Amino acid sequence: MKKSLKIVGTILVVLVLAVLCARSMADTSGCRTCDDVNPGSPLEVRIEYRDGTARSACGLRCAGAMLAAYRGKDVKTIWIREHISGKLLDAKKAFWVLGPGEGSRETFSERSDAESFSAAHGGRVADFKDTMAALFSGMYNEIQQVAMVAGREIGDDITSHPKCAYCGMDRKQYAYSRVLLKYRDGSEVGLCSVHCAGLDLALHPEKVPARIMVGTYDRGNLVDAEKAVWVLGGAKHGTMSIRGKWAFEKKEDAEEFMRDFGGSIADFHNVMTAAFEDMWEIIR
Repeated sequence: MKKSLKIVGTILVVLVLAVLCARSMADTSGCRTCDDVNPGSPLEVRIEYRDGTARSACGLRCAGAMLAAYRGKDVKTIWIREHISGKLLDAKKAFWVLGPGEGSRETFSERSDAESFSAAHGGRVADFKDTMAALFSGMYNEIQQVAMVAGREIGDDITSHPKCAYCGMDRKQYAYSRVLLKYRDGSEVGLCSVHCAGLDLALHPEKVPARIMVGTYDRGNLVDAEKAVWVLGGAKHGTMSIRGKWAFEKKEDAEEFMRDFGGSIADFHNVMTAAFEDMWEIIR
């Protein structure tokens, strides 16, 4: 019975997340390189939706971020350019070679070509699902890491950013999971969760984050995300994600939470890695 209730609860969470994303108040753009990609460009990864619309990305990483940001839309086809020939391939039917370098991904229409490339240059042959799982798992490693700089005192971020820039959720209601991203160019973005913060970081690789602040689960105070004590997983569902990711200022508060809900202590890097892995689990 408990197992059935847990399955039903998980399904309901996924459905709610899809509805929230479909109702998002912000039509977020991709990175500056994505903005410059024209249809037919050799760089283009093109996502076609069943409603007749399409989006262009400058590479698979940004395409993955777009899929997560607009996961309420029904994807028809993802087109990607074949290695060397440049012809368009259905990404789900292509043969992929992952590696040998970090973030290296090449596509081929024939398995024999992929195997030949792998034998000559290294890397492993994979299908689309394996490729996307590896992409989301390593996405935080590909994002420019936080370069902490001295900043002005954080003001009332909820008044400045009342709703999440991606899903439109009320940040006051989700003060216990909210995130404030401050970039070196002086811009800042208010999000409801590390999930939506990950989307903004992934869609804007040209922007260098200066500070990442997160609301603590128990008090809702903004703290440095890198210095917070995080609890990953457990019985309590996360905000915009199935796995919980909760920040605490003190280790004893995190341990008290775990006595009630379970989970494990994690650092911020592991939390963000988990956030991207969960994105793929929801949209795949």
